[in-house]
Amino acid sequence: MNLLTEDIEEFGHILARSYFTEQGWQFTDITRSGNKIIESLDTVNDQYNKYPYMNKDWYVENSAEKNLHMTTKWDDLSKLVAFLHTWPEAFDFLLKFNANRSLCIVKNKPADLNTEQQLAIADARKAGFNVYIFKAEIPENMDFELEEVIGGISGVGNFR
Repeated sequence: MNLLTEDIEEFGHILARSYFTEQGWQFTDITRSGNKIIESLDTVNDQYNKYPYMNKDWYVENSAEKNLHMTTKWDDLSKLVAFLHTWPEAFDFLLKFNANRSLCIVKNKPADLNTEQQLAIADARKAGFNVYIFKAEIPENMDFELEEVIGGISGVGNFR
């Protein structure tokens, strides 16, 4: 069975999530939750504008989205959001382990990084992020078997 490109990409993400979980790393799938991270900055700003007697770091540290953006400081969240505005689709995961936040690209084919990815990595490094590339070789064609358990009311059937 030939796999679609989006299926191959999803397999790569599944492998990456499993690996990060196995390592005990905190992570956010940016492809799924990047907009929520960006919106969290607006939420913190709104809370601060309504109740300015607390500093912005307090609102960031106590935000409902803190598990997504993994920051406790206003400056760190602002930097992350600005970076995601500049490169909204360049990275797949935000990682946190050993108190460091990192960005990760999932590569499913043994191809070199494209120019956009190279520029995004350079900007990420300048912004103080570590960058990882998770390489997973997913075959474009996978074999499978489908067996019918005979008995009961279904009778016998053939699948092709």
